[in-house]
Amino acid sequence: MPSDEIRIDQLRLRVPGLTEQEAHKLGEEVARRVADALPAQSRVEHLGLLDLRISVPTGTPKDQLAQHIAEEILKRLQ
Repeated sequence: MPSDEIRIDQLRLRVPGLTEQEAHKLGEEVARRVADALPAQSRVEHLGLLDLRISVPTGTPKDQLAQHIAEEILKRLQ
């Protein structure tokens, strides 16, 4: 895999209360935010499985879910 490419083979999110369309959009947004936040010149690394449990505060607006989830993923990748 070239160093300028990030590949996420699978991203599974369980978010109660979202429609299928909202969940799909959320997954795409989380992946985009993670990719955008990673350094342009990064090392090649195969992480395998990264299993995270993230708790989002009750009442978090849907439009802030992607940012919160992406931030937590990025913390674990460092």
